[in-house]
Amino acid sequence: MKKSFILVAGMLILLPSITFSQEEKEMQYILGGEDRPSISGLIGPIVEFSGLEDDFAVCVGGGGAIIFNQTFYIGGYGEGLTTGHYRYDLSDVTDMEEPKVSFGHGGLWLGYLLDSYKAFHFSTSLKIGFGEISLYDGDDYDWDPEDRKAKDQFFALIPQVEVEVNVTKWFKLNAGAGYRYVTGIDKQYQQGGTMHDYYEGSNYNSPIGTISLLFGWFVEK
Repeated sequence: MKKSFILVAGMLILLPSITFSQEEKEMQYILGGEDRPSISGLIGPIVEFSGLEDDFAVCVGGGGAIIFNQTFYIGGYGEGLTTGHYRYDLSDVTDMEEPKVSFGHGGLWLGYLLDSYKAFHFSTSLKIGFGEISLYDGDDYDWDPEDRKAKDQFFALIPQVEVEVNVTKWFKLNAGAGYRYVTGIDKQYQQGGTMHDYYEGSNYNSPIGTISLLFGWFVEK
Protein backbone atom coordinates (compact mmCIF):
# COMPACT_ATOMS: atom_id res chain seq x y z
CA MET A 1 0.00 0.00 0.00
CA LYS A 2 2.83 2.36 0.92
CA LYS A 3 4.65 1.60 -2.34
CA SER A 4 1.48 2.31 -4.34
CA PHE A 5 1.04 5.65 -2.58
CA ILE A 6 4.64 6.64 -3.33
CA LEU A 7 4.21 5.65 -7.01
CA VAL A 8 1.01 7.67 -7.41
CA ALA A 9 2.53 10.67 -5.63
CA GLY A 10 5.57 10.52 -7.88
CA MET A 11 3.41 10.47 -11.00
CA LEU A 12 1.45 13.50 -9.79
CA ILE A 13 4.68 15.39 -9.17
CA LEU A 14 6.07 14.56 -12.60
CA LEU A 15 2.84 15.25 -14.49
CA PRO A 16 3.23 19.05 -14.72
CA SER A 17 6.77 18.76 -16.06
CA ILE A 18 5.67 16.19 -18.62
CA THR A 19 2.79 18.37 -19.70
CA PHE A 20 4.87 21.54 -20.09
CA SER A 21 7.62 19.65 -21.89
CA GLN A 22 5.23 18.87 -24.76
CA GLU A 23 4.74 21.26 -27.63
CA GLU A 24 2.41 24.07 -26.57
CA LYS A 25 -1.00 23.90 -28.23
CA GLU A 26 -3.67 26.58 -28.17
CA MET A 27 -7.17 25.92 -26.96
CA GLN A 28 -9.69 25.42 -29.76
CA TYR A 29 -13.19 26.87 -29.79
CA ILE A 30 -16.19 26.09 -31.96
CA LEU A 31 -17.25 29.74 -32.08
CA GLY A 32 -14.71 32.54 -32.33
CA GLY A 33 -10.94 32.43 -32.40
CA GLU A 34 -8.60 31.73 -35.27
CA ASP A 35 -7.88 28.16 -34.25
CA ARG A 36 -11.38 26.74 -34.06
CA PRO A 37 -11.93 23.13 -35.24
CA SER A 38 -12.74 22.52 -38.89
CA ILE A 39 -16.01 20.91 -39.92
CA SER A 40 -16.45 19.16 -43.25
CA GLY A 41 -18.25 16.11 -44.59
CA LEU A 42 -18.11 12.92 -46.59
CA ILE A 43 -20.52 10.86 -48.65
CA GLY A 44 -20.19 7.82 -50.87
CA PRO A 45 -21.16 4.27 -51.82
CA ILE A 46 -20.17 1.24 -49.73
CA VAL A 47 -19.81 -2.33 -51.00
CA GLU A 48 -19.66 -5.07 -48.35
CA PHE A 49 -18.50 -8.67 -48.88
CA SER A 50 -19.51 -11.26 -46.29
CA GLY A 51 -21.05 -14.66 -45.66
CA LEU A 52 -24.80 -15.25 -45.41
CA GLU A 53 -26.65 -18.57 -45.11
CA ASP A 54 -23.28 -20.32 -45.66
CA ASP A 55 -22.82 -18.58 -49.03
CA PHE A 56 -20.79 -15.63 -50.29
CA ALA A 57 -22.84 -12.44 -50.10
CA VAL A 58 -22.59 -8.86 -51.34
CA CYS A 59 -24.42 -5.92 -49.79
CA VAL A 60 -24.44 -2.50 -51.43
CA GLY A 61 -25.35 0.81 -49.86
CA GLY A 62 -23.88 4.11 -48.84
CA GLY A 63 -23.37 6.60 -46.09
CA GLY A 64 -22.75 10.20 -45.21
CA ALA A 65 -21.16 11.90 -42.23
CA ILE A 66 -19.88 15.14 -40.74
CA ILE A 67 -16.12 15.24 -40.09
CA PHE A 68 -14.79 17.16 -37.11
CA ASN A 69 -11.21 18.43 -37.42
CA GLN A 70 -10.42 15.70 -39.99
CA THR A 71 -10.30 13.24 -37.09
CA PHE A 72 -13.72 12.10 -35.93
CA TYR A 73 -16.90 11.67 -37.96
CA ILE A 74 -20.51 10.87 -37.20
CA GLY A 75 -23.32 10.17 -39.65
CA GLY A 76 -25.59 7.50 -41.01
CA TYR A 77 -25.48 4.51 -43.38
CA GLY A 78 -27.75 2.02 -45.08
CA GLU A 79 -27.18 -1.17 -47.09
CA GLY A 80 -29.04 -4.10 -48.54
CA LEU A 81 -28.36 -7.57 -49.92
CA THR A 82 -27.83 -7.76 -53.69
CA THR A 83 -26.82 -11.40 -54.20
CA GLY A 84 -29.49 -14.11 -54.49
CA HIS A 85 -30.01 -16.44 -51.53
CA TYR A 86 -32.91 -18.86 -51.64
CA ARG A 87 -34.62 -20.89 -48.93
CA TYR A 88 -36.24 -23.70 -50.89
CA ASP A 89 -36.75 -25.58 -47.62
CA LEU A 90 -39.43 -23.01 -46.81
CA SER A 91 -41.34 -23.25 -50.10
CA ASP A 92 -44.26 -25.16 -48.59
CA VAL A 93 -44.35 -23.01 -45.45
CA THR A 94 -44.43 -19.71 -47.34
CA ASP A 95 -46.34 -20.95 -50.40
CA MET A 96 -43.57 -19.56 -52.62
CA GLU A 97 -41.84 -21.39 -55.44
CA GLU A 98 -38.55 -19.57 -54.87
CA PRO A 99 -38.36 -18.01 -51.39
CA LYS A 100 -35.61 -15.40 -51.73
CA VAL A 101 -33.95 -13.72 -48.75
CA SER A 102 -34.22 -9.95 -48.34
CA PHE A 103 -31.72 -8.55 -45.83
CA GLY A 104 -30.93 -4.91 -45.11
CA HIS A 105 -30.08 -2.53 -42.27
CA GLY A 106 -29.07 1.04 -41.52
CA GLY A 107 -28.38 3.43 -38.69
CA LEU A 108 -25.57 5.32 -36.97
CA TRP A 109 -22.07 5.48 -38.48
CA LEU A 110 -19.10 6.52 -36.31
CA GLY A 111 -15.45 6.75 -37.31
CA TYR A 112 -12.00 7.88 -36.19
CA LEU A 113 -9.22 8.88 -38.61
CA LEU A 114 -5.56 8.38 -37.70
CA ASP A 115 -3.17 10.93 -39.29
CA SER A 116 -5.70 11.69 -42.00
CA TYR A 117 -3.34 14.20 -43.64
CA LYS A 118 -1.05 11.35 -44.76
CA ALA A 119 -1.59 9.91 -48.24
CA PHE A 120 -1.94 6.41 -46.72
CA HIS A 121 -3.44 6.18 -43.25
CA PHE A 122 -5.59 4.01 -41.01
CA SER A 123 -9.06 4.53 -39.60
CA THR A 124 -11.60 2.69 -37.49
CA SER A 125 -15.38 2.75 -37.71
CA LEU A 126 -18.48 1.38 -36.06
CA LYS A 127 -21.93 0.91 -37.58
CA ILE A 128 -24.88 0.56 -35.21
CA GLY A 129 -28.10 -0.21 -37.00
CA PHE A 130 -31.50 -1.86 -37.17
CA GLY A 131 -32.75 -3.93 -40.06
CA GLU A 132 -35.25 -6.37 -41.43
CA ILE A 133 -35.02 -9.83 -42.92
CA SER A 134 -37.85 -11.38 -44.92
CA LEU A 135 -38.68 -13.68 -47.82
CA TYR A 136 -40.23 -12.85 -51.18
CA ASP A 137 -40.87 -14.90 -54.28
CA GLY A 138 -37.88 -14.91 -56.61
CA ASP A 139 -40.16 -13.97 -59.52
CA ASP A 140 -41.50 -10.90 -57.66
CA TYR A 141 -39.43 -8.05 -59.09
CA ASP A 142 -41.87 -5.38 -57.88
CA TRP A 143 -40.56 -5.68 -54.32
CA ASP A 144 -44.04 -5.06 -52.96
CA PRO A 145 -43.81 -5.06 -49.12
CA GLU A 146 -47.21 -6.74 -48.99
CA ASP A 147 -45.78 -9.76 -50.80
CA ARG A 148 -43.05 -10.35 -48.23
CA LYS A 149 -43.39 -13.07 -45.63
CA ALA A 150 -41.55 -14.23 -42.50
CA LYS A 151 -40.57 -10.65 -41.63
CA ASP A 152 -38.30 -10.20 -38.64
CA GLN A 153 -36.37 -7.23 -37.25
CA PHE A 154 -32.83 -7.34 -35.91
CA PHE A 155 -30.04 -5.26 -34.42
CA ALA A 156 -26.66 -5.03 -36.19
CA LEU A 157 -23.27 -4.04 -34.78
CA ILE A 158 -20.31 -3.79 -37.19
CA PRO A 159 -16.87 -2.72 -35.95
CA GLN A 160 -14.00 -2.58 -38.45
CA VAL A 161 -10.54 -1.21 -39.24
CA GLU A 162 -9.64 0.40 -42.56
CA VAL A 163 -6.86 1.67 -44.78
CA GLU A 164 -7.52 4.92 -46.62
CA VAL A 165 -5.81 6.51 -49.61
CA ASN A 166 -6.13 10.25 -50.19
CA VAL A 167 -6.43 10.49 -53.97
CA THR A 168 -7.35 14.18 -54.14
CA LYS A 169 -8.59 16.83 -51.71
CA TRP A 170 -12.15 15.72 -52.41
CA PHE A 171 -11.86 11.96 -53.07
CA LYS A 172 -10.35 8.98 -51.26
CA LEU A 173 -10.49 5.19 -51.36
CA ASN A 174 -11.28 3.14 -48.26
CA ALA A 175 -10.79 -0.62 -47.78
CA GLY A 176 -11.79 -2.24 -44.50
CA ALA A 177 -12.18 -5.50 -42.62
CA GLY A 178 -14.40 -6.23 -39.66
CA TYR A 179 -17.20 -8.35 -38.29
CA ARG A 180 -20.98 -8.16 -38.59
CA TYR A 181 -22.79 -9.18 -35.42
CA VAL A 182 -26.57 -9.63 -35.71
CA THR A 183 -28.98 -10.31 -32.88
CA GLY A 184 -32.76 -10.46 -32.46
CA ILE A 185 -33.59 -12.84 -35.33
CA ASP A 186 -36.17 -15.19 -33.79
CA LYS A 187 -39.14 -15.43 -36.19
CA GLN A 188 -40.85 -18.82 -35.97
CA TYR A 189 -43.57 -20.87 -37.67
CA GLN A 190 -45.60 -23.85 -36.53
CA GLN A 191 -45.47 -27.15 -38.34
CA GLY A 192 -46.67 -30.51 -37.08
CA GLY A 193 -47.44 -29.02 -33.69
CA THR A 194 -43.83 -27.87 -33.28
CA MET A 195 -42.34 -24.40 -33.52
CA HIS A 196 -39.43 -23.92 -35.93
CA ASP A 197 -37.15 -20.98 -36.69
CA TYR A 198 -37.36 -19.40 -40.13
CA TYR A 199 -33.75 -18.28 -39.86
CA GLU A 200 -30.71 -19.35 -37.90
CA GLY A 201 -29.43 -16.09 -36.44
CA SER A 202 -25.79 -17.21 -36.39
CA ASN A 203 -25.89 -17.57 -40.21
CA TYR A 204 -25.97 -13.78 -40.45
CA ASN A 205 -22.95 -13.16 -38.23
CA SER A 206 -19.89 -12.97 -40.46
CA PRO A 207 -16.45 -11.48 -41.06
CA ILE A 208 -16.76 -8.72 -43.61
CA GLY A 209 -14.68 -6.75 -46.06
CA THR A 210 -15.66 -3.38 -47.48
CA ILE A 211 -14.66 -1.06 -50.29
CA SER A 212 -15.83 2.55 -50.23
CA LEU A 213 -15.49 5.53 -52.56
CA LEU A 214 -15.66 8.61 -50.36
CA PHE A 215 -16.26 12.13 -51.60
CA GLY A 216 -15.93 15.21 -49.45
CA TRP A 217 -13.34 17.72 -48.27
CA PHE A 218 -10.19 15.97 -47.02
CA VAL A 219 -7.44 18.44 -46.13
CA GLU A 220 -5.35 19.04 -43.06
CA LYS A 221 -6.83 21.71 -40.84
